[in-house]
Amino acid sequence: EIESRRAQMADVLIFDVLLIRGGIRQPDMLYPPTDLHSLRRLLDVIDGSSYDSLKKDCLVYILLKWFQDGREATYAEERCIPPQFVSLADAYWHLDTGINVEKAVSILSDARLNRDYASKIMQALSLSEDPFPLIVKYVRTAKPPLMEPDDIDMYVLALANSSLWDAWQFQRTFPDSSDTRTRLLNKLLEWCLSRA
Repeated sequence: EIESRRAQMADVLIFDVLLIRGGIRQPDMLYPPTDLHSLRRLLDVIDGSSYDSLKKDCLVYILLKWFQDGREATYAEERCIPPQFVSLADAYWHLDTGINVEKAVSILSDARLNRDYASKIMQALSLSEDPFPLIVKYVRTAKPPLMEPDDIDMYVLALANSSLWDAWQFQRTFPDSSDTRTRLLNKLLEWCLSRA
C-alpha cells in the first residue's frame, strides 16, 4: 500500500519529506519497515535525527497510527504532544495513506497549523476520487501559499470545475503581462474546449 501511494506521489510521501527535513537520507530505504528489525532501525534513525523531541514524537505517532487501533492516541497523551501537532500528524497520515482525505482537508483548515508542504498536499489531494472540491476547500480554508506553477494550475482547474467565473476571477489576480496569467488563460481555454 505505502509503496503504491509513494509511486503515485512522485516517489515522495509527506512522511518522507518530514524524514528528509530531519536530516534522514533515503527515507524510502527505511520506510515502510518490513519487519521488527527494520522498524527498530527506523526508530533509531528518527531518534538520531536533527529534530527536537516533539517532532521526533510526532514521527513516531504517525508510525503508530498505521496500526489503526488507537495506540497513537495513548502515545500522544503519554508524550504530551500538543493537540495541534497531533492534528497535523493526523492530516499528513490521511494524505499519505489516501484514507479519509476529506478529514485531512478539514484538519488543515485549522489556523493553528503551519502551511508547509502545500505542493505535496495538493499532489495528494489530486489523487482523490473527486479531487476538485477538496483542492478548492483546502486552498480557500487553509490559505497555503501557492508558489509552484503546477499548484496554481491545479487550483484554477479545480475552480473551473465548480465555477468558471471563480476561475476567471482568480486568473485576473495576476498582472496582464505575467506568464502565469497567460498560462492560466490557456489552461482555462483548454478546459472549456475539453468540455464541449
